[in-house]
Amino acid sequence: MNAPYLLRLASLSLASFFVMNMVCGAILECASGFAIRFVSGMRACAAARFLFALRIAPAAVPVFAIAALCIPSYVWLEPDAVSERIGLFCAAAAISGAALWTFSIARSVRAVAESRRYLRSCFERGERRQLAGGAALIVSSNRTTVLAGLLSPVVVVSRDVAEALTAEQLDVAVLHERSHAVSRDNLKRLAILLAPGLFSLNRLEQAWKRLAEWAADDVAVSGDRSRSLALAEALVRVARMGPGPQPSALTTSLLGDDFTARIDRLLNSEPGARSFRWQPVAAVLAAFAIVLLRPSTLAAVHQALERLMH
Repeated sequence: MNAPYLLRLASLSLASFFVMNMVCGAILECASGFAIRFVSGMRACAAARFLFALRIAPAAVPVFAIAALCIPSYVWLEPDAVSERIGLFCAAAAISGAALWTFSIARSVRAVAESRRYLRSCFERGERRQLAGGAALIVSSNRTTVLAGLLSPVVVVSRDVAEALTAEQLDVAVLHERSHAVSRDNLKRLAILLAPGLFSLNRLEQAWKRLAEWAADDVAVSGDRSRSLALAEALVRVARMGPGPQPSALTTSLLGDDFTARIDRLLNSEPGARSFRWQPVAAVLAAFAIVLLRPSTLAAVHQALERLMH
């Protein structure tokens, strides 16, 4: 099929994304266990940031490569006065890339709409109250303690939870949820939904969610033993209240994941001491990008794109 200039560019971009996404996803699927073991001694906040970066890398890396290398090389070196044939593999890869993006965007739109409906109902029916030094919503649903919303998230607590917890337990539980707001964890959940991929990377995603909860625990208790005990007691009391409403994909619940491990960590464990230094990694990536952005590199990329198209 002969295709004009912009159609070839779109097809090559989608096909390149699909191929790079498949390769990056396969590598991370195989390396997930190693990555999780690598962060085991880190502070929870640093480990969560590291695993989140890995989780979205199969989508982020191809997008960066296409924007920085593929499109510039095509615009610079590809003549626009001729039509060329798009090969079968390139067309199939482009269609597959478009399908991945369509699926990811659709599920993200559904999740955002669901989150907005839930938050709107909380504002309409809930009671605004000051908890732990900030605004929160008290609602009448069963066993609810969540952070809802994306850009301006709000802590939502059900009346039965507020009445079941002591003042100190409620305070530290609300602070736990507010720490998710500081970390932008709901936006990170949206980024994961929006990042298309052939591989689920479920191990990385579950490990990130677990460490995000640990990081929120650390911020809420601030190294205070009595607050750590209060949060553990709050978790147990809320869990004993029975099943609550199913949280949406873009909310973070107090109980979260891996409940037993969190209780054990709050009662018996010390937070990890090792951090992750981002500055050397950023410097290496910047140097690598400078080396790549050369005419010879763009020419090599254009040759690769030509082979992909035909």
